[in-house]
Amino acid sequence: MLVDRRNLSPHIPWIVFSLAVLVFSTVWYVYVALNANEKPSGSTLMGFTLGVVAALIMLFEFLLWPRKKLRSWRLGRAQTWMRAHIWLGLLVVPLVFFHSGFRFGGWLSSVLMVLMLVVVLSGIWGLIMQQYLPSRLLHEVPAETIYSQIEHISTLMAKEARRLVSATCGRLDTDPEMLEMESDGKDHITVGAVRTVGSVQGKVLQAVAPSKPVPNTEPLRAFFEKTVRPFLERGDPESPLWAPNRAATMFESLRTRLPTEAHATVEALESFCDQRRQFEQQARWHFWLHSWLCIHLPLSAALIVFMFLHIFVAVKYW
Repeated sequence: MLVDRRNLSPHIPWIVFSLAVLVFSTVWYVYVALNANEKPSGSTLMGFTLGVVAALIMLFEFLLWPRKKLRSWRLGRAQTWMRAHIWLGLLVVPLVFFHSGFRFGGWLSSVLMVLMLVVVLSGIWGLIMQQYLPSRLLHEVPAETIYSQIEHISTLMAKEARRLVSATCGRLDTDPEMLEMESDGKDHITVGAVRTVGSVQGKVLQAVAPSKPVPNTEPLRAFFEKTVRPFLERGDPESPLWAPNRAATMFESLRTRLPTEAHATVEALESFCDQRRQFEQQARWHFWLHSWLCIHLPLSAALIVFMFLHIFVAVKYW
């Protein structure tokens, strides 16, 4: 969820409410601390009350997960739940410290405190990633596709590229893609390229009819089989095509060794490689955008379990 100037107004009620609770809790804690004979703790009225409030907030925070899974129940808007999740989640930290009197206590309380801090910090990290990465992905990866389809699309790109190279250099008997193309009755090759119009970037698909083979294009076939095809299929960061500047130099050098009629094929291969680099960039950013959930979700569940255990032990020995 984005939190910026453009969509700040829906967050304001939750910000104001959280700040009001924080100010009230701080004043109450300071008043008790200055007038009590001992440091405030969870056994005082103030500590007990703030502990109950913090526990209810943590339970509400965890309920966001089943709320997302049970969309058909329509338990309020998901955006409203997310705003509350953000600001109430931050409010929990001072409430818990006021509840404990800024002491970690025994092993159970210490584990609970550490879990809470890790869960909150991982949530903050996830929120920061959500502010930064999607907009950068939009501007720097115009060839973005469905994450789960990256490998499949890359395989299709490699096939289309080989068909184009075979059509330009002449088909070999060992070209399975060209044989498949003929068996399917296809008379064209689909070439995708990223184009920029003003400040807007996007992917353009173009159907190219295979032309007659161009003589003296063996360097193209060799470069494709040795360098381009492995990169399209695997997106290997060790490939010389991984660096855009180096790739541009290699493709320009290839053009100088080929007839002019084959330059369109070289341009298409260069575009395919550019898209493959963008897919790899998308995959890396997708990891950073979602990996924090691998920490946040399981530790949130553990936090709820330890919270109820803490409540049971506190009530039993109070």
